[in-house]
Amino acid sequence: MGPRFVRLLLGFTLAAAASPLVLAEPPGETWWSFRPLTTSPVPDVSNLRASIRNPIDAFILARLKVASLEPAPEADRRVLIRRLSFDLIGLPPTPAEINAFLADASPDAYERLVERLLASPHFGERWARHWMDCAHFAETHGHDQDRIRPNAWRYRDYLVAAFNADTPYARFVQEQVAADALFPNEPRLIPALGFLSAGPWDESSLRDIREDSIDRQAGHYLDRDDMVTTVMSTFQSLTVHCARCHDHKSDPIPQTEYYGLQAVFAGVGRADRAYDPDPQTACRRRALAETLRVVGLNDPTLGAFAVREVAKRQQADLPAVYAVASDFAADGGHKPSPGPRPVHLLMRGDIRRPGPVVEPAALNCLPRLSGRLEISASAAEGERRAALARWLTRPDNPLTWRSIVNRVWHYHFGRGLVETPNDFGHMGGRPSHPELLDWLACRFRDGGGSLKNLHRLIVTSATYRQSSRGFSDTDNRLLAHGPRARLDAEQVRDAVLLASGRLDRSMGRPSDRQFVLKPGRHVTPVVDYGKFDWDRPEGHRRSVYRLVFRTLPDPFVACLDGADASQLTPVRNVSVTAPQALALLNSEFVLVHSAALARLLEEQSPERDRRIVIACERVWGRPPTKPERDKLAGYAEKHGLANLCRLLFNASDFLFVD
Repeated sequence: MGPRFVRLLLGFTLAAAASPLVLAEPPGETWWSFRPLTTSPVPDVSNLRASIRNPIDAFILARLKVASLEPAPEADRRVLIRRLSFDLIGLPPTPAEINAFLADASPDAYERLVERLLASPHFGERWARHWMDCAHFAETHGHDQDRIRPNAWRYRDYLVAAFNADTPYARFVQEQVAADALFPNEPRLIPALGFLSAGPWDESSLRDIREDSIDRQAGHYLDRDDMVTTVMSTFQSLTVHCARCHDHKSDPIPQTEYYGLQAVFAGVGRADRAYDPDPQTACRRRALAETLRVVGLNDPTLGAFAVREVAKRQQADLPAVYAVASDFAADGGHKPSPGPRPVHLLMRGDIRRPGPVVEPAALNCLPRLSGRLEISASAAEGERRAALARWLTRPDNPLTWRSIVNRVWHYHFGRGLVETPNDFGHMGGRPSHPELLDWLACRFRDGGGSLKNLHRLIVTSATYRQSSRGFSDTDNRLLAHGPRARLDAEQVRDAVLLASGRLDRSMGRPSDRQFVLKPGRHVTPVVDYGKFDWDRPEGHRRSVYRLVFRTLPDPFVACLDGADASQLTPVRNVSVTAPQALALLNSEFVLVHSAALARLLEEQSPERDRRIVIACERVWGRPPTKPERDKLAGYAEKHGLANLCRLLFNASDFLFVD
């Protein structure tokens, strides 16, 4: 097993050496993303005959004018409510909601719809799913021992609550990097630290072999690399991990700074750690600990042993969360470190060639922000993460604010103002609208970091409200027409559940296991998705609440371009393949819920034509045209109502937002 790790580390050297060298900026010029934020004046486009609803539109129209392009007209109301609903809460609007919006003639009907969706508890569920992609969250370890993490789900619930509460973004970042150190009097925030432990964990290397072995030492470096990569890719949009084996080939990030970031996380491991979501739990935990202490000291009898065993079982039933921790119960060879481990600069990334010990530090690529962390070289583990969290959220860190507004823009338009949300370096893209990007970043930062305000600004713009039917700008880089998005895997599943009348809207609690689980030959179990009974209640909650295996993904979700939880997924693949059509026609999930929808239609009307209208309204969000109704009636007559529902679920009107 030892040579495998050495080859893995050395492989980065070979891969980097083979990669093309990207030329730096001309002498004296700083790369665009490293420059301080600047607020450009909103362009004057008053001479253009186009709809302007907020400053976003002025920036977009000014760029379209330069390209001699015209914006598309506004989409119709049925399209707008469907687009808004899928974007903000991840679910289609119900027929009643559509009809109410169509009938609302008030001038602020659209704005009130936006407010209702932003206030929905389902908003947090949708945007938590996006963030879980960024953090490569799953509830198993991955690697060759893909063990389930029974308490990882609490991080997901933290995300849902944080997005719904509109936690200011700086605070949101700080909680996920150092909640325990920065907010010690708020133990309910401990699940936020699930961000740092969201990725894969190599149990065989970090638990089952000796601490003093070369493989265990390599495992620690690889484990910290995942934390550094997750933090810096997500919050800074930088490929800092490219400096693991040598100085970064394209960005001004030396190897010493990469290992300085590793040193920030040198005192934590990933484990189940206790936390107290409320004062009552904290009181109960203290009482049990005192019981064990007193009984253990004063009473060696058999009766006292029984008391101790009961108290230990009660302790085990108290809340725990899978997160990073410096103090946790030992699990085999996986034990807390007495203090932060020394981190060496590895020459060429080779664990067998350790260089000097490196102190905790951030980056120096930002002209007005030093990478020096305000801590001593002997700082405790928590102080290190707290210092990095403060550095990340400084108002003068331009990467933090550009990164998040670009990420939110990407999820609304299918492409960011910068096409590479996780890479703002020389190997990534350049902004299509740099002035708009900085204007949004400054407004977001200076306005308190409200994500809901950012969403509100974007979705109320005329740019967002455009029809997607225009094609003057074929790749829509300049946004001459509205976004035409295909539903992602979770939206497909949730929309099927909603249309069939089976969507369970309950929130929180442990994830649903939508598979049959059997013991495997080793740690990784046997997971059979094909034998799950979709009539069971566990299959009816939103997709964000299903347990995701890293190495054993759900075939239906994977087929529909679901995120690979073994790696960061800032942008999902969008493909059109024959297996997708076959899955949508023949998967047990679609078959069962098509039959459920057919039964619902039979209950709602005895008339065939009325059933067809209701079915189209529930699945497509619109009634069928007369020719469509006639063809669907003939199909239902020949193949039955359940097969008609399958057909509707496979139509473009269902699979695309508009």
